[in-house]
Amino acid sequence: MLNKLVLENPMLSLWLKDGIGVELTPLTENEQTDVLIVGAGITGITAAYLLTKQNIDVMLIDKRTPLSLASGNTTAKFTFQHSLIYHQIMDNDGADQAILYYKAQMEGMRLVKDIIQENNIECDFKQTYACVYAKDQSEIETLKEEQKAYENMNVQSDLIYEDPHNLGYKAALKVDDQFELNPVKYLRFMLRYLLEHNVRIYKDTMAVDIKSKGPYTVETKDRYNIEANSVIVASGYPFFDANSMYFARLEPFRSYLTAYGTKNTQSNEGMFISMEEAAPYSIRFSDTDGQRYLLVGGQGHKVGQKESEMADYESLLHFAFTHFNVEQVAYRWSAQDYKSVDLIPYIGRLSSDYENVYIATGYNKWGMTNGSFAADLITSMIKEKEVTREETITQDDKSSYTELFNPSRGEIPSNMGSFLKANLNVAKEMVKSKFGSSDIELSELEPNQGAVMRIAGKKVAAFRDENGEVYTHSKVCPHMGCDLEYNDAEKSFDCPCHGSRFSARGIVIEGPALKDLEEEDI
Repeated sequence: MLNKLVLENPMLSLWLKDGIGVELTPLTENEQTDVLIVGAGITGITAAYLLTKQNIDVMLIDKRTPLSLASGNTTAKFTFQHSLIYHQIMDNDGADQAILYYKAQMEGMRLVKDIIQENNIECDFKQTYACVYAKDQSEIETLKEEQKAYENMNVQSDLIYEDPHNLGYKAALKVDDQFELNPVKYLRFMLRYLLEHNVRIYKDTMAVDIKSKGPYTVETKDRYNIEANSVIVASGYPFFDANSMYFARLEPFRSYLTAYGTKNTQSNEGMFISMEEAAPYSIRFSDTDGQRYLLVGGQGHKVGQKESEMADYESLLHFAFTHFNVEQVAYRWSAQDYKSVDLIPYIGRLSSDYENVYIATGYNKWGMTNGSFAADLITSMIKEKEVTREETITQDDKSSYTELFNPSRGEIPSNMGSFLKANLNVAKEMVKSKFGSSDIELSELEPNQGAVMRIAGKKVAAFRDENGEVYTHSKVCPHMGCDLEYNDAEKSFDCPCHGSRFSARGIVIEGPALKDLEEEDI
């Protein structure tokens, strides 16, 4: 029954149900600009907006449509409470670094509030509280460690025992004055502002390389060149890393979301997340276009490393039906996020050899605040000009931030355990992928079904569409040669090593791969 309910609803984010509200075209000729921004999510769009406000010539490109990846498929929680991160940073790097990470999140939140207030943006903004909750005594003790870290940072919090939504927890760590919104409505305003100010925005324009060291020549998949004095790489996984080994420093994770119409009438419902490290549940509500929705998300896993991604949706449905008075799922969607070795994002100059190439990645599923902060920090690094907002990053804070988030900070030696664990997992998947394939025969593939299978002795990625036409492609990821796995929830072929994903027709969707899958004749 649950599986049928999921399948009846195609993949569509609640936020994207009405599109992004702007018409765009692909790049069709060589171009020049002062600042090229690659990736039109919250970081890229916000950075373009801030630079345009300073009268800087900007161009924004995206490999697909703006907001089609993480930023349009998020829970859209704006909170400094990133699960249990603060006592971990404090243990690894000290109290000063934990405080700095907290201040960065507050900077990001303040920036978003400023933009909304200055422009009277209608984006379903709502101030509320956030909670991390514990289900047993062991988790409560860990929760108390996080609260102690808050106390050391002079951050107000409360350990509460009330369970207003009957989630089954024993205690929760609550922080006030957080907020939520509709991210597409918020970012749509900025996209329209950019177009009104003659900023060039191109969809379906995939950057694949940077050829020179300033001015920079960025080459696209369709072999057009864009010359720029500065480049911001805000493409999720960086398309260009100057041998910085991000394939070994970033872990790719998918997580899932479901939305349900509800008549819940509580005025301050809060935002909640459970403490399970591997696959937590995330809960919030949203008033969107006159309808109140319950959002239940989570159940994350490393990309391509789940036997059935559809089972994750079933878990979310079961959770929602168990704890809330809902009957039918209205929307379901998913997103991909990247986790850094030390849980702190990589934000700033790519390397000393590419001083005017900036990178922002590794948000660890907290892209709304980290992404907003990244846009603010990087734009302040590009041009030292006075901005129109009263609140901005001070010079002293900027120096500290650039050190904390420095992409070349050398985080691996002090986090060797997590680094080795992540890369041993990659090695295991690389070997494992070479020996596995589906037992299904091509003749058994149903419409809208795919599999990695053997056909005439050759292992291929095969998919049969709704009209019965079969597409067969190489089962090898063009990034580093790992064999792909079929994702039954999203009808894609996913790489279990570094997170590249490809459509049923072999087109690269996201991740480090820069080429489509090769067609295979059968």
